[in-house]
Amino acid sequence: MPGCPARRLPRSFPPFYGGEKEPSGRTADTWAYDLTTAASYANAGLEGVGAYTDAEGLYPADGTTCGNLDAPYAYEQVSYVDYAEGIYIGYKWYETADAEGYWSNVSNEYGTGYDGVVQYPFGYGLSYTSFDWDITDAAADGSTLTKDGDVTVKVTVTNTGDRAGKDVVQLYYTAPYITGEIEKSSVELGAFAKTKELQPGESEEVTLTVPVEKMASYDAYDANHNGFAGYELDAGDYIFTVRHDAHTVDDAEKATLTCTLPANVQYPTDSVSGSEVGNKFTGSDAIDGVSLDGSDSEQNITYLTRADFAGTFPKACTSSRAMTDNVKALNLYTADMANGYINEADEAITTGAKNGLKIEDNGKTTELGYQLGADFNDPQWDALLDQLTVDEMENLFVNGYGGLVELKSVGKARSKDADGPAQIGGFTGMGAGTGFPSSSTLAQTWNADLALQEGRTIGTQALQNGYTGWYAPATNMHRSPFNGRNYEYYSEDSLLSGVICGNTVQGANDAGVYTYVKHFICNDGESGIYRDSVYTWMTEQTLRETYLRPFRMLVEEYDAVGLMSSYNRIGAVWAGGSEALLTGILRDEWGFDGAVITDYADHHSFMNGDQALRAGGSLWMSGMMGGQLSCETGSNSYMQALRRAAKETFYMYLHVRVTNRDYAESIGDTAALRHDFKPAVLGWRYLVALIDLVAVALFALAIRGIVRDVKLYKATKAGRTENKNA
Repeated sequence: MPGCPARRLPRSFPPFYGGEKEPSGRTADTWAYDLTTAASYANAGLEGVGAYTDAEGLYPADGTTCGNLDAPYAYEQVSYVDYAEGIYIGYKWYETADAEGYWSNVSNEYGTGYDGVVQYPFGYGLSYTSFDWDITDAAADGSTLTKDGDVTVKVTVTNTGDRAGKDVVQLYYTAPYITGEIEKSSVELGAFAKTKELQPGESEEVTLTVPVEKMASYDAYDANHNGFAGYELDAGDYIFTVRHDAHTVDDAEKATLTCTLPANVQYPTDSVSGSEVGNKFTGSDAIDGVSLDGSDSEQNITYLTRADFAGTFPKACTSSRAMTDNVKALNLYTADMANGYINEADEAITTGAKNGLKIEDNGKTTELGYQLGADFNDPQWDALLDQLTVDEMENLFVNGYGGLVELKSVGKARSKDADGPAQIGGFTGMGAGTGFPSSSTLAQTWNADLALQEGRTIGTQALQNGYTGWYAPATNMHRSPFNGRNYEYYSEDSLLSGVICGNTVQGANDAGVYTYVKHFICNDGESGIYRDSVYTWMTEQTLRETYLRPFRMLVEEYDAVGLMSSYNRIGAVWAGGSEALLTGILRDEWGFDGAVITDYADHHSFMNGDQALRAGGSLWMSGMMGGQLSCETGSNSYMQALRRAAKETFYMYLHVRVTNRDYAESIGDTAALRHDFKPAVLGWRYLVALIDLVAVALFALAIRGIVRDVKLYKATKAGRTENKNA
C-alpha cells in the first residue's frame, strides 16, 4: 500500500505478502501511467510556480531569507501558483475526461482510451478472497428527490471465497450537467462503507446514504442564469451507482439508480449553523479586497472547463506576469490597515476583575470549566473573561508556540502542545508515542473506525507525556503527486479526507486532547518558493467544493475545535490573515467557535500577529523567541479582538474535556477519563525550542544535497535557454 509506514509496519508485511493475512485497502488517489495527463500537472511542483516580473522590493523578494531547508538564502522571486484545473483533480478529472471522450485517441502498450491512461482508479483494491454484492434495498430508484432528503442504498456483501476478508462498497452520484454552466464532474463519491472481517460464506448488510444537500454545487458566477450565487442543485436526473472504484460499476441488479429533481433547489443558508451563505472571495464580494480568481487583478488565468476540455486543458505554467497595484497594496499588513479595523461603536471591555472564578484548580478542571466547555454561549463567560488582564490576553495570543501560557487570574496552568503528523512529538525526532502510518496510508484503509481508534490512542499518549494539544492532523488535498507533503494529507477526494480526518479528530477529542487541524487552507505544495507567501489563485467554487469541504465537515460533523492556518496566500492575502477565510467562512458561515493558530511564523512582517488577530485568528505561533504586536493596541476594537481570541482558546481547551467526560460515561469506563495533571513547566518552552531547533538543523543537513541539486538544475536549465537563444 503506497504511503509512509509506521515504525513497526515492516514486520507486518510478510503475512500479507505470503497470503496469511487478507489485504482490504483501496487506493485513495488515482494512479495514472503518465503524470503529465493530470490537469494539475502544468501548475504543480517546482516547474509549476510562476514569478511576478515587477515585484522587486515586495515580500519576500525584499531581502527576506529562507532557512527552512538549507543555509539561509535570499528569496529570488515573488511566487504565484494557478489552480487552473479548477474542480478537476484526481478521479474527478480522469473520469470526467473519459465521459467526455477526451481519451478516445489514446492507444499505447497499456491499452486504449481510459485503460491506456489510468493504471489504478481511485478506490481500487485487490483481495485474496472474493465477494458478491446484492443490492437489498434500492427503494430510492425512480424516486423524486427533495431538498432536505436522502438517498439510501443497502448492499449485502457475501464472502464467496475460502478465506476471511473485508470489502469496501462505494456509492457515487452523477449530477445533471449543462454545457457551459456550473462545472461538475461526471462522478463523485457520495458515501462508502467497509465491512467487518467476513468469514467464508458470511454476509453483512451495509447502508450507504447520500444527503441530497451534499450533492449541491457552488455556483459563484450564476452560471445557470437563475439569479442566484451559492450552493444549488440543477433540476434533472441524478444517477447513483454502486461501484468497486471510481470507474467500475458493480454488475448486480439495481447497482444503478436514477432519481429525479423536478426543479432547481437552492441553499441560501448553512443547514447546520443557519447562517447566510454567499460569495466571500469573488469579484465585488471579495472581503479581502481582491478576487480569488484573479479576474480583477489581470492574472488572466484560463480555467479548465468541461465545455471545452481540449481547448482549456492547462498545457504549461505561465512562468511570469506583472503584479497589479491592488495586489501590491496587500503585500504586507500595515499600521493603516490595523487602524482601518477600528470601529468606534465597539465598547470597552472589563479587565482585571476579582470575581473569584477558575477554570482549573491545581490542574483539575472545575465545574465551571466543564460548564463553559459545554456551551460557548454560557452567560458565565463574561464574568470569567472580565478577570483577565490585558497583559495576560496578549501573552496568551502572542506566545502560542509549543503550548498555552499560564493564566493565574483564572487558574489556568501552563500547558504543552506536541507536533508530529502521525506521532506525538514525531516532528522533533523525539517521538513520545507510537509512530503510526502516514495519513495517506490510513486513508487507504477506507476504515473510519480505525481512524477513530488511532485518534484516541494518539490523544491518550499525548496526555501520558504531558501534552494537552496536538499540531495535527492535516487535511490538505492531494492536488498533485508533486505536492511536498502528501504523506501528511489523506487523499485527492474531499469526502474520504473529511471522514478519515474527522474520525481521527473525534478520537483525540474523546481522549480529551484538542487538535489543530492544518493547514487552513491550500498549503498543497511545499518547497523553497512555495513555502513562504505564494499567491494562490482559483475559483471560489474550487476552493469551497474541493479544499474547504473537509474542514467544513470537521467543524460541522466532527466537533473540531482547533485549526491551524497556512503559510501561503489565498489570493492576494496571507491565509492566516484572511478575514474572508477566518471570519467570513469559518465563523460567520460555519459557526466555528474554536481557536485558530497560525503556523510557525518564520517572518513576522508576513505572518503578522496584528493581522491574524484582526482577521479572526486566536493564537500566534510567533516562534522560539516569541513576538510582539506592532500596530495600535489602545482601541476598543483591539481589546474586543483580544477578548474574543482568549474566549475561543479557552473554549477549545475546555471543550475536549467535556467530550472526554461524556465519552467515558458513554462506555462506562472511568479509566478513559483524562487524568488531572499539572505539567512540569520549568524551562519547558526553551527545551521544546531547543529540540525543534536541533531537529530542523538535522533535517536541513539531510536534504541540503537535494536543494543543491535543484539549484544546479535551475542553473543548468537557464544556461541551456541562453545557449538556445544565442
